[in-house]
Amino acid sequence: MYNILFMSELDKIDKYLDDYSETEQTYYQRTKAWRDKLFYPLALLFKKIGASADIVSYLGVLVLAGFLLYATSNPRLAVLFLLLNLLMDGIDGAIARVNNSESAQGALVDTLCDLLSIFIVIFTLGFVGLLNPNIGIVYIFFFSLMIFFIISRQLLDIPVRFVVRSKAFVYVLYIWWAFTGQNYFDWAVFIFTVLIFLVCVASFIKIKNRLKGKKIKLKDF
Repeated sequence: MYNILFMSELDKIDKYLDDYSETEQTYYQRTKAWRDKLFYPLALLFKKIGASADIVSYLGVLVLAGFLLYATSNPRLAVLFLLLNLLMDGIDGAIARVNNSESAQGALVDTLCDLLSIFIVIFTLGFVGLLNPNIGIVYIFFFSLMIFFIISRQLLDIPVRFVVRSKAFVYVLYIWWAFTGQNYFDWAVFIFTVLIFLVCVASFIKIKNRLKGKKIKLKDF
């Protein structure tokens, strides 16, 4: 009986392994059908060659090696690698559904690869001098902390109504710089960091209040 209950909870946990707000989750569910239809040919191709959704997620991170390599020497080529990363990040879910393999493990891999992607991009921007490294480090810290807090809130059934979506904006800023030479990274990433910090503080307070008075049990570790 215990095993049945455990597996039931395990089957549900994938809905918590993301960093979506309630509004975003609603939007995600509403657009899932047309996104699956749009990506179906590519998803079918990956299925035929035996590439799972997890493999595509990993490949999405690996293609950023091209971004790291060409970030300043050939920015327009580097943009292509950024777009490939976005494509693979968007198609992995469609592949999982085509393969009928949606799982908590896949949700975990997707979240991890998303974090790795923004880390690589921010690291690259700091390394090549397009972004102040200090701002980049603080941004990555609070971005990672925000993801942790949001997943924790999902697990504790604390509504998540606002999430700072900065990854796509960072990509757009790079594309803008690649074609115009205008650099707004320092100010933009600083503003994103402040907003993310506010989300982290609010989340910490909500989680702390929810856990107030709750005793820790051995099974919680």
